[in-house]
Amino acid sequence: MVKKVKGRFERSIVVGSISHWLGKKADGHTHTHKWTAYLRGLNNEDLPFIKKVVFHLHASFKNPNRTVEVPPYEMSETGWGEFDLGVTIYFTDPNEKPLDLFHLLRLHPPDGIKTKQPVVSETLDVVVFHDPTEAFYNLVKLPDKRPESNASKKLTEQSLTLQEQTEINKIVDGRTKVLADIAKYRDSCKQTEGEVNTTLQAIQQLEKQKILYKKKLEKYQKQQQQQQQQQSIVNNSSETANNNITSTSTPASTSTTMDIDK
Repeated sequence: MVKKVKGRFERSIVVGSISHWLGKKADGHTHTHKWTAYLRGLNNEDLPFIKKVVFHLHASFKNPNRTVEVPPYEMSETGWGEFDLGVTIYFTDPNEKPLDLFHLLRLHPPDGIKTKQPVVSETLDVVVFHDPTEAFYNLVKLPDKRPESNASKKLTEQSLTLQEQTEINKIVDGRTKVLADIAKYRDSCKQTEGEVNTTLQAIQQLEKQKILYKKKLEKYQKQQQQQQQQQSIVNNSSETANNNITSTSTPASTSTTMDIDK
């Protein structure tokens, strides 16, 4: 018997894209930007519970479904238009259903002005696992301590100015606030979803009652119709009998006086 870990476990992942305007290097009007779509951990940590990732591009692309089976989970293309990028995640445990996500692939900044600076767009998603197997749980759970990357080591080895440290603190604080807002919004969505489900159940119950009352009404109307038909037959029979009695007449008796000569 497969041992399971009871509970609800979450892992945060990021689906994102980064695009570059090619400018004069563009190949005509259909390849104006080069972009890369990717899926990563919230803090760039490994995602050992993922088996493969399929990126679903716009149908106008050749081979629009791109499969990546080893990290980093990313793919690059060139194009001219923005579109909703579909992402399907397959997990190492076949009992876990694949997860479909969507991300708006941006080529231009929100103001629409062309820029030589890269345009980054990211979407944070929270994957929830219920009662996973012990083996899969060991892949899903976060490591006790995230290994420090070479980039982090280089950054800590450098001396930062007060202004740089202040900016970093602002970024960290902003990120913490965003994550807190996301968690608050997710809880609000769950509550709203519960209220919607309750309302739907009430509507379904009313629909059932409506069908029941409709059947009762149809049965009552049918009974009334039958009673009216029976009453009509009775009335017609009575009327016919009365007519027959009225049309029947008894002949009057006559007497004739005869004189008999004596």
